[in-house]
Amino acid sequence: MKLKTYAPLILTSLLLIFFIGCDSQNKSEQNQLDTKETLAQLDVLLGQLEKLEVTGCKNIDGIVIINEKIRGLIENIRTSKKFDNLVDTFNKNQHRIDLVVSEDEQFAIFSWETKMDCLGNQIKNIALYKTNEKVRVSSLYGTPMLYREISQTELNHQMYYILGGNTAENTSKVTQKIYKITNGYIEEAQIPLQELSYNKKSLITFDE
Repeated sequence: MKLKTYAPLILTSLLLIFFIGCDSQNKSEQNQLDTKETLAQLDVLLGQLEKLEVTGCKNIDGIVIINEKIRGLIENIRTSKKFDNLVDTFNKNQHRIDLVVSEDEQFAIFSWETKMDCLGNQIKNIALYKTNEKVRVSSLYGTPMLYREISQTELNHQMYYILGGNTAENTSKVTQKIYKITNGYIEEAQIPLQELSYNKKSLITFDE
């Protein structure tokens, strides 16, 4: 009698476990699809941008609209799961946009050429970083650059991210910038050169 009494409860529990497992798998697969779709849309938009003539501020309205769409897609990456899927999915040899990710996979920078030269905005950077189990989005202060590498070093229990890239005005010169995340916000920082020299992992190196 007891077995008959508990049988419906056991069956219900098993079905609940099954559906929860299926739901988690479906969400994971959906996140991966969303990430691939985001990268595909970015490729399409950047392809459209490359085809537009910019001489004399020609097509500037269309160029601004495309850049706003690119920004919107990137700023929609707001969860750790989407961030992680982005890191796993992105291939610099297959996508038009530039993305560099830190070794600890907590910090990433998107960079692209906006073609808004006549507005004084040739390059756009958007940073994504994890803090308090969330993903925050931020522009970077200072001159925008096409970032090619991120390295990192920890000093006094603070993680510093060293970015290396090129400005639009000087594509041959490598410029370094250092950032840290404090109280959930990203800010530019400085590290004494002797500290950098002690930590070989923090030194930026570029492929020829």
